[in-house]
Amino acid sequence: MPPAAPPAWVHVHRELQRARGARRLLPWAAGSAVVGYAFVSYASRSLRGGLPLLVAGAALSLLIGALGTPRCPACDKSLWIRGERPGPATAPRPTRVERDRRCPRCGTGFEGAGAQPPVRW
Repeated sequence: MPPAAPPAWVHVHRELQRARGARRLLPWAAGSAVVGYAFVSYASRSLRGGLPLLVAGAALSLLIGALGTPRCPACDKSLWIRGERPGPATAPRPTRVERDRRCPRCGTGFEGAGAQPPVRW
């Protein structure tokens, strides 16, 4: 059986953009949970009244936080190195994986290193 082809750069680039988008949503989700808790607690005149909303918002924030880390298709480890600041999806700063076009953990090179992903409007 022939060895599997290395992952395409287009798929890795999409994974990086998806993770950046999730990181951008995280403050919104956490803030919405706290504001919703405050409104419901004030309306019900009980601090316990808004707890279900706060718990659901915290669970959503944890889910979004878990989705905010891009994974390598070859080794399933993080594509970002600890301490790296990738920036928002609208103004990304190139990370090590984007500069080298290979996974910083396992060293797998991504196919199509010179090709840019197609722009979809």
